[in-house]
Amino acid sequence: MIKAVIFDMDGTLYDTEAVYREAWLKAGIPNEFYLQLIGRSHVNIVQMLKDNGYDSDKIYELKNKYTEEEIRKGIPIKEGTLETLKWCKENGLRTAIATSSAKQVAQRYLKDTDMESYFDQIISGNQLENGKPAPDIFIYAAKELGVDASECMVVEDSFNGVRAGKAADMVTVMVPDLIPADDEMKELADKILGSLKEFPEYAEKFIKN
Repeated sequence: MIKAVIFDMDGTLYDTEAVYREAWLKAGIPNEFYLQLIGRSHVNIVQMLKDNGYDSDKIYELKNKYTEEEIRKGIPIKEGTLETLKWCKENGLRTAIATSSAKQVAQRYLKDTDMESYFDQIISGNQLENGKPAPDIFIYAAKELGVDASECMVVEDSFNGVRAGKAADMVTVMVPDLIPADDEMKELADKILGSLKEFPEYAEKFIKN
């Protein structure tokens, strides 16, 4: 039985990974390197930038500038997001966002899209020492929600997110965004969906005896 669903944010609930990708590229980060950053915490990314000879402060300044320019135009919501969140609420499931983005970013997105009421907790990877693919953020989210890890389902779009969900020993659903599922993801994920519109039908069997 599942009592809680923990959602990644960017690329899962919001169609923002494409925005971030363009911002990173404009800031001077090659696409191949950007793909390695998806799903990682700010601390991890800063270290990776430094290890690869980049001025992390300058790169982040440019990336944030380009991101803000696009986000001001409106925060795009992924297909099926509202339907899935309403379904979770109607079925009494506790919900959390577990994102590698800063907590204030998540709060802003939820407020600007009128989705604050759908979440019980917001957890940022910046609150923890180890980001995804470590399981820490999901384990912490479960504690904050007041449920056991075995009673949680994770919904992710990134490879590192799926790895983290499985390492936390939670039912892990992948909804691929920019990168299609490869053989590793097909083996790791409990289910791969085409979009969040398919989530309620899949998850229903986990809440009924």
